[in-house]
Amino acid sequence: MKTILLSAALLLGAAASADAQKPAADPVAITILNRMADNLGALHSCSFHLEASHDEYDANIGTVVKRHDSYQVYLVGPDKMLVNAIGDDGHRGFWYDGKVAYAYSYGENNYGRLSAPPTIIEMIDRIHDDYGIDFPAADLLDPTFVDDLVAQSQKVMFRKTVEIDGRDCFHVVATSPEQDVEVWIANDGANLPVKYLFRTREKGEVTEYEGTFTEFRMNPELPAPMFSFTPPPGAREVRLLSRNEPARAEPAKTAGGKKK
Repeated sequence: MKTILLSAALLLGAAASADAQKPAADPVAITILNRMADNLGALHSCSFHLEASHDEYDANIGTVVKRHDSYQVYLVGPDKMLVNAIGDDGHRGFWYDGKVAYAYSYGENNYGRLSAPPTIIEMIDRIHDDYGIDFPAADLLDPTFVDDLVAQSQKVMFRKTVEIDGRDCFHVVATSPEQDVEVWIANDGANLPVKYLFRTREKGEVTEYEGTFTEFRMNPELPAPMFSFTPPPGAREVRLLSRNEPARAEPAKTAGGKKK
C-alpha cells in the first residue's frame, strides 16, 4: 500500500470492497471500512480541509522532526483536482484538469507543467512515481484501500467508538510488522473518514503520518474553471525533473516542494 497520503487520490465512482477476508480481519471492522469506501466511491465530487503532520528526518540537526501542513482539496471525478497547501514547505498549489497538471510555488512565483493521464488516480500514481510529489490522503481515499489494508495487515480490528471534536467515531486498527494504520470513521449515515494515523517501522525507526478531516462536503457544485491554472503576472515556468530521467551534471531547478 502506498503511504503517500497528500493530496487526494479519490477515484470518484468505483470503490472496491474487501470480499476476501483474512481470519484475523474482524468482520465488524471490514463492514465499517467498506461502508466508508462505498460512500466515498459513490461521490461525483467532494471538497475537504485536511490538517496533517508527519515525521521527517532533518539532516541538519540529525534527528526526526514533526512537520505540519494544511490542505484545502477539491475533487470532481474522474479528472479534476485542485489542492491548496500551506505548511513547512511554504504556500503551494496544484491544479489538474484531466490533461495537464501544474505545481505552483506562491513564495517563489514559479510553476512546473506536466502532461498527465486522464484520471485522478492514474495522474497521482504517475506523478508520485516520476516526480516524488505526494498528495494528501491519497491512500485512504484510493478505491483499493480496504483490499490493500486487509492484504498487508496481520490484524484488522474494530477497537471501540470514541469522540473526536464532538463527533462519535468508529476506531479501526490494522497492524503488521512494518506498519500500523488507525482510522476513525464517523458513526453516522455518511460514514466519512474523520482522522487517520499511519505508523511505519523501518530500519529501527518509527515515524508517523497523521491527518484530520474537516469541512467535508459531498457532491458540491464546483465550476470547471477553478481546475485550470493561469500563471500569475511575472511567474516563471521551470522544468520539473523526473526521478526516472538519467542523472545530469546540472539538474533542472524544481518548483516548490513535495507534498504529503
